[in-house]
Amino acid sequence: MPQDPAPPSDAEGEVLAGLVERVTFHSAETSFCVLRVNARGHRDLVTVVRHAPVVSAGEWITAAGT
Repeated sequence: MPQDPAPPSDAEGEVLAGLVERVTFHSAETSFCVLRVNARGHRDLVTVVRHAPVVSAGEWITAAGT
């Protein structure tokens, strides 16, 4: 599973890294997606909203935000 090339900086908010458990929504036209992620340090799945041209369950992601 490929990882993002460089993790986001702390200045951008909380940094999450984890495995995509479910793609709740993805628009091929706008790349907008809603993901449920099994993130390190979190007991429950975390909802991540971002833009990604292609994403699927089982991928490893790193994301930053609030």
